This record gives sequence, C-alpha cells and structure tokens, in this order.
Amino acid sequence: MKKILYFGIFYSIVSFGSSIEEVITLSEQNPSIKAAMQQTKVYENLYSVAKSANYPSLDISYGATYLHEDPVMYLMGSTMQTMAKDIYTGSIGLSYSLFSGFAISSQIDEAKFRMKRASLEAEDKKRNLYINIVQAYTMALGLKHLIDSQQKAYDATQKSYDKAKAFFDLGMSSSADLYRIKSSLKGIEARQIKTKNSYKIALSQLSLMAKEEISDVESLPDIENLSLESLTNSALKNRPDLQALRLVIKEQASRVDLAKSTYYPTVSLFAQASQVGDGADLNGDGYSNKDRSAAGFIINYNLFSGFKTQSQVEAAREAKLTTEMMLESYEDRVKTEIYESYLTYKSLLNQLEAAKTQLEAGESYEKLVHGQFENQLADADTLSRAISSSAMYRASLISVEAKLYLFYVKALLQVDNKTFLDTLSTRN
Repeated sequence: MKKILYFGIFYSIVSFGSSIEEVITLSEQNPSIKAAMQQTKVYENLYSVAKSANYPSLDISYGATYLHEDPVMYLMGSTMQTMAKDIYTGSIGLSYSLFSGFAISSQIDEAKFRMKRASLEAEDKKRNLYINIVQAYTMALGLKHLIDSQQKAYDATQKSYDKAKAFFDLGMSSSADLYRIKSSLKGIEARQIKTKNSYKIALSQLSLMAKEEISDVESLPDIENLSLESLTNSALKNRPDLQALRLVIKEQASRVDLAKSTYYPTVSLFAQASQVGDGADLNGDGYSNKDRSAAGFIINYNLFSGFKTQSQVEAAREAKLTTEMMLESYEDRVKTEIYESYLTYKSLLNQLEAAKTQLEAGESYEKLVHGQFENQLADADTLSRAISSSAMYRASLISVEAKLYLFYVKALLQVDNKTFLDTLSTRN
C-alpha cells in the first residue's frame, strides 16, 4: 500500500516520549492479556486429558480383607471353612475401549476446537486492548500538541500585552485595550490548566494498560492508503472473533456426534494378572486357586433410554444451527463496522486538508493583524480574535489528525492484530 505522508502538527514536533510501538509491546504484561494467555494453557491440558481416552489404561492394585469370622458353609448340620479369614489380593489390569460409538473421537475434537478457540479469544482480547491503547495514545498526543499550541497563543498574546502596555504608558492607547488583552491571557491560562490535566489523565490510562508508567508520548507513524475490499476480505478470513465463532460451530458439530454415539454399542477389552493368598506373599489361601488372572470383553448396547438420545441429538443440532445464524449476522456486522470506519477515514483525509488550509490562513491573518496592531492600525479586540481564531484552527487540525490515525488503526484492527502490527514495524 502506498504511504501517505503527513507534515502536520503531529509529525513536526520532536519528542522523546514513549512511542506507540513501545506502549503496544509493554501491553503484553497487561493482567487481562496474561490471564487470557494463561487460560489457553488450561485448554491445552484439557485437550491432553481428552486424548488420553484413546490409550489403554493400566492399573495396579494391592489390598487386604480381614473377616471378623471364619468364612464357613453349613452342610447337613456340620460346618466347613470355605476360604481363608485373611485375604490378600494383588493385580495388574489393562483395559481398553475398542469402540465407543465415536464418543471418544468427538470429545477429542471438541477439546481441540475449544483449545484453539481459547487462543483466538486471547488474540481478540489483545485486539480490543490495542484499540483502547491507540484511542488513549492519540488523545494524549493531541492534548500534548494542544498544550504546545496554547502556549504559542499565550506567548503571542503576552507579546501583544507588552506592546499594549508600552502604548498605554505613552498615552497612545486606552486602559480598555490593556484589560481586554489581559482577559485573553487569563482565558488561555485557564484552558492550559484544563488541557494539562486532561493530558495527565490520558497518560494515566496508557500507564494502566501498559502496566508501566508512561510519562510522555511521541509522534505517530505514517498511515497508508486503505482498500475497502482488501480490508473486508481479510477481516472475514482472519479476524479472531470470527474464527472463534466458526470454531464454536465445529465444537457443536462434535457435540452432535457425541450425542449420536449412544445409538451405537460400546466394546471394551480387559485383561488382568491377579493373585490371592492368606498372606502378603499372595501364595494362595489353601482353599482356591491363587491365580485369578483373566481376560475378556464387554459389549454394551442401550435398547431404550426414554428418547433421551434423540432429544440430545436434536438439542445439539439446534445449538449448531443457532450459532451458524449468529455467525452470518456477525459477519454482516463486521462488514458494516469496516465500511463505517473506512468512510470515516476517507472523510477525515479530506477534513485534514481543509484544516491545514484554514490553519495557514489563520496564521497568516494573525501575523497581519500583529503588524497592524504594532502600527496602531488594529485594536486589541481584532488582535485577540485573530489569535483566538489561529489557536482554534490549530486545535481543529490536532483533533482531525488524532481522529484520522484512530480510525485508520480501527480499520486495521477490524481485520486482525497482524495487519496493525505490520504497519508499526514499517515506521519511517
């Protein structure tokens, strides 16, 4: 994309504050981002848990039973002991689910999609944080340059006041002119205090998001031409919240398969090596064989569950259909957001040129009136209005430049984080 270079107020003052790139990098330590990244590890482990069902289970056990009375059998008036009073058992067992009606594979798929979705949700949280950072940063930078603009207006007004005072001392002007200029100075001072406090608030918000004190900001990167078609196509393909919603649909498809798994029988295999005895050495109890090793299989098939399976399948299908409709609606919303941001960006480009022209005209008129005032060809009211107009045009340009970069970044972040971060890495 072709670069659009700006030589306005935002790009003309050299400063040594934190760059927007630095603030974005620092925001990686934001607790909400760290929590989201930590959450992805939770789902990575849950995915591993789900995959474990695909493997056989190997168990070892050892136990003892101490009967209160001798185990006997009564036969025709006599008693006969049938087993030892103390019984020790040790076994190693292996079991494996040979077929689960696709329940295991469905649960694994669901866990995998949930794990991927957690990662995308973390990316989307970053995306929203970046938007808030840029909003606070452009506000702070705008206020910083507004402070500089107000100082220029103050200095110009102070110079005019000194000149008016000299005229007054020589009896060449009235006290009314002097008071009007002094009143303008007090008004500028009040606005300066308000702007400086607002600047501190904006820096405080940046510091909160960056988890490090931000004491100053510097210039913004250049912006580039944007293509509405390219932005829209990339967003529909890459935007993390859209991808996460598509994964929800895949999760719900897995739940449909899981619900349908009860239509099938389950087959499990098992084998065990086991010995018993009346002592810890498991050497038999004198009544039955000491080797209880065995192998076998279990087939289980549910014939009727009161229509439970059918209801579960239908519920899962309806949930999937609902999310599919939500995705379609959300895609339309994303397209609209990008379209609105793009139109605002284009409008602000035109406003920027108008604001520059107005500022040039205002500064030129202010310079003219200054010369007339010094030669007593203009009064204090005319001079105050000229200085005020020039300051207003400068403030308007600052505001337009701040909004332009903000909506430029919004358009990029409505695609994905990489699209925005790539523009930062190519700063001139």
